[in-house]
Amino acid sequence: MNAINQNKQNTLLPIVAAIAFFMASLDTTAVNTIIPYLATVFHSPLATTKNIIIFYMIANSLFIPLTGVLCQKYGCRIIFCAALCIFSVGSLLCGISGTLNELLIARVIQGIGGALMLPVGRLAVIQTFPKDQLIKALSLVTIPGLTGPLIGPIVGGGIASYLDWPVIFFINLPFGIAGIYFALKYFPTQKDENLRIDTWGYIIFAASIALITYALSLYSETKYYMTPTIIICVGTVFLAAYWIRSLYHDYPLFAPKLFKIRSFSVGLLGNLVARLGCGAVPFMIPLMLQRLLGLSPVACGMAMLPLAISAMMAKPFVSKAIHIAGYRNFLFINTLILSASYMSYCLVNEHSGWVLISTLMFITGFINSMQFTAMNTVTVLDLSAKRQASGSCLLSTVMQVSMASGVAVSAILLTLDETIHLHALPATHFHFTWLYLGLITAVSAFIFVLLPNKRI
Repeated sequence: MNAINQNKQNTLLPIVAAIAFFMASLDTTAVNTIIPYLATVFHSPLATTKNIIIFYMIANSLFIPLTGVLCQKYGCRIIFCAALCIFSVGSLLCGISGTLNELLIARVIQGIGGALMLPVGRLAVIQTFPKDQLIKALSLVTIPGLTGPLIGPIVGGGIASYLDWPVIFFINLPFGIAGIYFALKYFPTQKDENLRIDTWGYIIFAASIALITYALSLYSETKYYMTPTIIICVGTVFLAAYWIRSLYHDYPLFAPKLFKIRSFSVGLLGNLVARLGCGAVPFMIPLMLQRLLGLSPVACGMAMLPLAISAMMAKPFVSKAIHIAGYRNFLFINTLILSASYMSYCLVNEHSGWVLISTLMFITGFINSMQFTAMNTVTVLDLSAKRQASGSCLLSTVMQVSMASGVAVSAILLTLDETIHLHALPATHFHFTWLYLGLITAVSAFIFVLLPNKRI
C-alpha cells in the first residue's frame, strides 16, 4: 500500500468503525426510549413490548463470542461488511414491520449484525495501528459510542413525536451503505483460512453469556430475584464447562494463554468491575432527571447534552495524560476521580438548579470518556497479532455483560432502598444508589494498580 492510501486508511478506518459504533448505540437507546409508544402502536402489554429490547440483546450476546474466530478465518473486511449488511437489512425489516412479532424477528436479525459489527471495527483498528498510535485511534472509535446513548432519547422521542417510529430504523440505511463502501476500500484483509473453529465450545460459551445477559435484564424489571438468580447460576455452570473444555481443546475459542498476558488479564478484570459503575450511568441519569425533575424523554435527552459534549472534548487529552503518567497511574487516578464524580450526584435533589446538574454531567462525561478509552486500549495493548482477534472479542463480551450488570446493580440498589426506606424522599433513593456505584467504581482503581506502568 502506497503512502497516500496508507494515510487515507489511517484516517478513514477508525471513522468508519466509529460511525458503526455510533449507529448501533444510537439505535439501541432511541428504541429503548419509545418502547411505551410502541406498546400503544401494536396494542400490546408493555411487558411483551419490552421483548424488542431483550431479543436484540440476546442475539447480541449469542454472536459476539464468534466474531474473533470469524475475523481470523475470513478477514475483518468481509465480516465487517457482512455485519453492516445484516444490520441494515434488519433495520429495513424493523421499519416495515406491521406486527410486533415481525418487529421481534427483525430485531434478532439486527442484533446479529450489531454483535458482529462492533468488535470487528475495534479489531480492525487494533490490527492496523501501531501501539504508539492506538490510543488516539481507539478514542476516535469509543467516543461516538458514548454519545449515542446520550442523544438517543432526543432522537427517539423527537421522531416518535414529530415523524413516525419506522424512521428510527430507516436512518441506519445510509450509514450502513456508506460504511460498506469505505470498509471495502480501507479495512484490513489478513486471514487464516486453515483456522479451525471450536463449534461446541462456541455453543457452550454463547449459551452461558446469553443466559447471564438475559438474567441481568430481568433484575431491572422485577422485585423477585429468584428466577434471574437461578438463570445466572445455570449460565455460570455453562461458563465453567467452557473453561474446562478450553483447557484441553487444541483450538479453543479463547485460549487460556491469553490470561498469562498481565495487561490483558488485569485490564479485563478492571473493565468488568469499573463498568458495574460506568454501565449504570446511561440508565441512572435519565431516570433521575425524569423522576426527580419530571422531564420528558426529549427534554431529558436535551438536558444530557453536557455529557455528550464533554465526552467529545476529552479526546485530545487522553493520549497526553497517559504519555505523562503512564497507563497504571492514569487509570488509578482517573478511576478515583470518576468514582467521586458519581458520588457527587448525592448533591442533586428535586430543587437543584441546572448549573449544578449540568456541571456534574460535564465532569462525568469528560472523565468517563477518558476512562473507557484508556481501559479498552491497555487491555489489548500487549496482544500478539495471533491473539488480537480472540482478545478483542473477549473484551467485547466482557463489556456486554458488565454494562448489563451495571444496569442490573443500579436497579437492584434503587429497589432495595425504596423497600427499606419507604417514607424517604425520592432523592434519597438515588443518593444511596450513586454512593454505592461510586464505591464499586473505586474498587477497580486498585485493580488497575496491578498494571505495568507503560507510557505511549
